[in-house]
Amino acid sequence: MDIQPYIVAREGLLDAVEALGPHREAVILVGAQAVYVHTGAYDSDFAVSPFTLDADIAIDPDLLGDFPILIEAMGEAGFKPTTQPGIYTREDGSHIDLLVPEAVGGPGSRGARLGVHGNRAARKTHGLEGALVSHKATSIRSMVPGSKRHCTLKVAGPGALLVAKVHKIAERIDDPSRRSRLHKDAFDIYRLLRSVGTTTLADEFRVLESAEVSREVTAEALAKFEELFVSRSGLGTDLVVQHVFGIEDPDFIAESCVAFSEDLMSERSR
Repeated sequence: MDIQPYIVAREGLLDAVEALGPHREAVILVGAQAVYVHTGAYDSDFAVSPFTLDADIAIDPDLLGDFPILIEAMGEAGFKPTTQPGIYTREDGSHIDLLVPEAVGGPGSRGARLGVHGNRAARKTHGLEGALVSHKATSIRSMVPGSKRHCTLKVAGPGALLVAKVHKIAERIDDPSRRSRLHKDAFDIYRLLRSVGTTTLADEFRVLESAEVSREVTAEALAKFEELFVSRSGLGTDLVVQHVFGIEDPDFIAESCVAFSEDLMSERSR
C-alpha cells in the first residue's frame, strides 16, 4: 500500500494547526483522524486501511480570537478556500475542513457566523456539539519516517466522535447517491466500538447528555444508533459489512458489530 498520500494528509494537518497557532485553544480534531487517535493508526487485526486523506477541525467560537483571520491563516499554510464554506485544499492534495457545531454556529444555513472571520471561514455541522464538551489534549505526530515533528492538539472524545458519525450517516443514508460513500464512516464507528470499552463510551455519553450544548444531539444519535446498528438487518451494520466485503469475513464482522452495539446500549441503560 502506498502511504505517501496519507503522509501528505498528516503533514497538511500539522501545517494547518501551526498556522492556526494563536487559535490553538479553540480548535479540536474531529473526524477520521481523531477516530484513529483512539483506535490506533494501524490495526493489525484488520486488512482494511484506517487512513484518511483529509482532516476535520472543529472550532469553538467562544475560544476563538480575532487574529489571525482564519482564511488568511489557512492561506499562510498554502490552503485555499473552495466555493463551499470551511473547505480548504492545497496543491499537494491536503484537504482541511474547518467546522463549527451547529448549536453555536449562529444564524443562516451553511456558513458559521464568526464575527471578524466572516461567514465562509467555517461550515456549520450538526452533531459535533459533543466535541465542545469532551476532548483531551493529545500529541499528534508526523507520519514522515524518522520525523520528530508533532503538535499538541485537543482531540474529541470517542463518544463525541461516535455521536458525530451517527449523525452524518443518519442525515445521508436515505439518499442512494450519498449512501454509497458512508461505509467508511460506519466502519469508523465499528473501530470505536471495538477499541474503546463500552463502559468508557457509556460514561462519556452521560457527560454529553448532562451538558446543555450536547444533550439533544447525543440523545438523537443514540436513538438512531440503536436503529442502525443493533440488529443484523440494520442499515449501519450493512454499511460496515460493505466496507470489508471481499477482505474480511462478513458474517463475523456483522455479528461482532451487533454484539458491540448491544453491549453499549445495555451499558448506557444501567
